Amino acid sequence: MIKHTNARPQAANYNLLKSLAIFMVIAVHMLSVAELMPAGDVRAYRIHEVIRTILLTSNGLFFMISGRFLLEHYDGRIGRFYWKRVVKIGIPVLLAAFFYYWYVYGRNGIGFSFWKGFVKDFLQCHIQGYFWFVFALAGFYLAVPFLAKMFAAMSQREKRILTCVTMAYFFIQNLYQIFSLEMVLTSYPFYSWLFYCILGYLLDSLELSGKEKNWLIRTGGLAFLVSAWEICFWERENPAIHNYSVTMILMTTAIYLAVTTYGAHIAERFSNVINFITRRSFYIYLMHGITQFWLGEWISRYLAGNPTTGLISDGAGTVIRAVPESGGLARLWLLWLGLSIISYGMALGIGCALDWIYGPVSKRLIGIKWPIRKGDVK
Repeated sequence: MIKHTNARPQAANYNLLKSLAIFMVIAVHMLSVAELMPAGDVRAYRIHEVIRTILLTSNGLFFMISGRFLLEHYDGRIGRFYWKRVVKIGIPVLLAAFFYYWYVYGRNGIGFSFWKGFVKDFLQCHIQGYFWFVFALAGFYLAVPFLAKMFAAMSQREKRILTCVTMAYFFIQNLYQIFSLEMVLTSYPFYSWLFYCILGYLLDSLELSGKEKNWLIRTGGLAFLVSAWEICFWERENPAIHNYSVTMILMTTAIYLAVTTYGAHIAERFSNVINFITRRSFYIYLMHGITQFWLGEWISRYLAGNPTTGLISDGAGTVIRAVPESGGLARLWLLWLGLSIISYGMALGIGCALDWIYGPVSKRLIGIKWPIRKGDVK
């Protein structure tokens, strides 16, 4: 049995990590608004891809943070656990997806074809591409009640062995991909984003020493250099470089440990601001897409009236490029960073409104009493 543990607020350093990760998500998606890879510019391509690789650690970080606390605080009540995920995650995603679909297709009326298309596209995650994260996380949510029991019964030695075996499996699978071999080792249950979901919990439950944490952080730095070399100079392609490669796992681990270990002072100092942002981080994630669409349109209209900026936009007004030979690429990088910050602020504003509207509803729904079956909680 699992002992009942009362839910506790996340420590400020984990909230700092979550706030950083959501900004990285926004920044990497802003790369599709600001075209930072002029055709034929190899140097610009390398810089772009190296920065993009760093930003994509945000995917793993989100999975790690989510899994770390769910596995630790699971209280043994399966039905209530699933219901809270539906209320806190499922309903907001469904409503956000409806908003995006309505924003694009609603002007033609909301009839049978509209609803049919919405349901079909929602189930296939075609409405907003970055919602894939929620669909991937849903599978982990289903497994939490059982994984929590498994990990609660494991010794630290077993957890270390599990981590090492899994990393070795990822490495072998990556070699298969790099050398275009038929992947026959396909049955390992943790070969997916699920490993990231349990990795944060594993790292913290192992109670690593300061020396071990520093070693892992340095290893993550070395993994970044290896990834940068792969991007810039290696002739082969690594299909898993941004998700299931050992280098990406080590980079993500390094950022996780660095922020949660050495960011505690900053997190405590600005805890009120960080906690304010983190409370609305999921709404920021859901709605930052519309802010980037609006920003792309606004900047495009501005550039149309100011042709001497060294920047231009495409005909659709959604992609901003530098004028060749104008020196505008450096300004475009600054614009990308500025737009990312503005998008973050705009999405936070929308998140505050949504939290004000849906927060009370969410609490009321979660407050529904669920029967506790004998033996569920000890």
